[in-house]
Amino acid sequence: GVGVAPNVGWLDGSGIAVDNGITCDATLATSAPDVYAAGDVANWLNPQFGERMRAEHWTNAVEQGRAAALNVLTSSEHASPFSSVPYFWSDQYETKIQFVGHARPDDEVRVVHGSVDDSGPGDGRFVALYGRGGRLVAAIGFNWARHVMAYRAMIGEGIGWDDALAHAASVD
Repeated sequence: GVGVAPNVGWLDGSGIAVDNGITCDATLATSAPDVYAAGDVANWLNPQFGERMRAEHWTNAVEQGRAAALNVLTSSEHASPFSSVPYFWSDQYETKIQFVGHARPDDEVRVVHGSVDDSGPGDGRFVALYGRGGRLVAAIGFNWARHVMAYRAMIGEGIGWDDALAHAASVD
């Protein structure tokens, strides 16, 4: 998709560090003084997950753009880190697919609402949670926006895996 391979060739010779996008610190500052990056091209240290990432969705570009603009308007010593729970969605015919957080292949995954079986309870409508290191790190949902967005907030709060599962068991 667009944005998956960041177009940074135009920065050759600029002195701005690039590595899978424009390399930024947690405040979205680049290696050039007073220059910030946002959007698909920004590879920043996300304090929410303690690792570098890029997020290729317009929601991230809007949120990062706002944060970068605020940091441009303040002094670098007062710049705020951009800590985010990535979010994207896609409408595929009658199905709204939403994903929040940052998953890895070895995360524990558990379906907590509905069923992935489109002939079973929920008719393919479901939410699955991803856990790593005792913490909720991501959620995916098919046609269940209310739950997905609640889990985005929980990930932002750093909720533990067991607490996330207990929450899931307590709601419909």
